[in-house]
Amino acid sequence: MKTKALTAAQIDTLAQGLSDTPIEPSPSAKKAGDNCTRLLAPRIGAERAALVFTSMMTAETCDQAEARLTLVLDYGNPDPAGKAISVPADEPKAAPASVVGKRQAMLDQAQTGALPPAPDFSKPTHARFRVKLAQIVALAEAGDIAALQAFEINPVSSSPKALARYRDLYVIAIFARAEVAA
Repeated sequence: MKTKALTAAQIDTLAQGLSDTPIEPSPSAKKAGDNCTRLLAPRIGAERAALVFTSMMTAETCDQAEARLTLVLDYGNPDPAGKAISVPADEPKAAPASVVGKRQAMLDQAQTGALPPAPDFSKPTHARFRVKLAQIVALAEAGDIAALQAFEINPVSSSPKALARYRDLYVIAIFARAEVAA
């Protein structure tokens, strides 16, 4: 016998049994399924919720899907060995670790006063910009902030952009050091 996929309305009806508050009608079966799985996950775990929903979707009728859901909810959450799986009840989730990119990390270091390393212009691509890099490094080593800020850079390609980034980070680091010293 061929199975007929549940409609969004049927999935919403099944999901309503998992929620105390009224559920808004879903525009698609996919969204309804995501909502149902989200409501089921706190009760039986995220992995099992996805498996139970897949089992519901392969049911031949809506009544059979409802029966599968009821069995899982009424008779616990056994693992294949027959032991009950404990699901933590409403544990607060840890805040996700913020991902810091390379540029943001360099900016954060400069704001603490750490001087940035000069960019590596040893490749042939950067050959025509090595003179400007040497000038910027000399100004940076001399600590001439006004000259660094006034140094003209036209950031039209990767090499001048790297020069401008180095110059700007160096100025930020010098100002941060001055604030700490004051």
